[in-house]
Amino acid sequence: MKKLFALSLLTVLYSCSEKESSEGTKKSIILENVSYSVDTVVMDSGEEVLAISNDYKLRNSSSLSENHQFLYFLNNDDNSISKIDLNQSRLLDVFHFEKEGPNGTGAYVQRQQVLPEEQFLITDYQSSGIFNKEGSKLQEFKLNTKEFSGLDPDTQFSNQLLLSSDSKWLFSLTGLYNQGAKDLVKLNPNTKSGELIDLPALEIANDFSVSLQSDQGSMFFVPQSILQEINGALFISNEVTSSIYKYDYQTDSLQLFTYSHQLVPSIKTGKLKGEVSSQEEFYAEMQESSTQVGFEKLLWDEKSNRFFRFGKKILPKEGDDPNAYTAEVYLFIYDKDLNLLGETFLEDLDQQPVFYFFKDGKLWSYVNVEDELGFAVFTFDF
Repeated sequence: MKKLFALSLLTVLYSCSEKESSEGTKKSIILENVSYSVDTVVMDSGEEVLAISNDYKLRNSSSLSENHQFLYFLNNDDNSISKIDLNQSRLLDVFHFEKEGPNGTGAYVQRQQVLPEEQFLITDYQSSGIFNKEGSKLQEFKLNTKEFSGLDPDTQFSNQLLLSSDSKWLFSLTGLYNQGAKDLVKLNPNTKSGELIDLPALEIANDFSVSLQSDQGSMFFVPQSILQEINGALFISNEVTSSIYKYDYQTDSLQLFTYSHQLVPSIKTGKLKGEVSSQEEFYAEMQESSTQVGFEKLLWDEKSNRFFRFGKKILPKEGDDPNAYTAEVYLFIYDKDLNLLGETFLEDLDQQPVFYFFKDGKLWSYVNVEDELGFAVFTFDF
């Protein structure tokens, strides 16, 4: 049964003020107040159990159909992918995959990307493959430079693997999970060739990494870069800077967009220690970074023909609960050419939405409703 609950209705006046930029010719808009409402939709999973422990797991193991009607969620416990109809708010199907053998996905699947005809790019630490929904492996990719000419043998790239919408290219980012991402990796699976595309504007992320090596184990805090395809082009960003790279793989052209914000700094400042010797130091360095504004992924809204992006700044926590924190949340709006149209502080939110996307002109954000998969649905009025 579809369950729909009204969480809240927040209505304020919409207004804006214009200020000239430092160039004296362009004007940016501060959206001082925004009108929006929030409802909650809960998915009906029937007799199945959608084992979603947290938003991080959902973010890394889910993908959306091109029209955003269907959500595909990977359950690591039984190596299955659940198909959820967001229009009908219910689970439609479950596809099962083997971990080992000729049709194996690997034992430690990290990501999946839904492809046309309900095929899936499923990636683990060492390899990736294209599977149909019946569980057969149609194609396999080894995630090492020995498989692709044109790459330095010492090049390491992450399992944040993306197949282009024309199915001609594989993209990843250099650096492993504990190193952060530095360059764009472009792979041609047909010719087994590859190249690196330098992203110098994101190198500042190296200044905001910290690691702890101890007898009890290792801890890493690394601002990972975000790799997305939207409308047939790649977008690469990192939380430490508002700058965005756009790579048009059809024309092999790279473009950097930079911004001068009015409400927040456009880039984090300072530098973390890099290596620390205690957990107290580790968390202190993390706080040094997280209490500065960080920029999130891009969102595309087909209804308004605009890009959106959140920014958040974690406020110092009070008390002993490490998960008890609040945040200042900002919203940035761009036109289809990534020109910044406006920015606003969302004073009614003290937590940034998690695992979120635009669908039919509304922002959907994951919420746990009595251990059921739910979404807070934001309707904005600009």
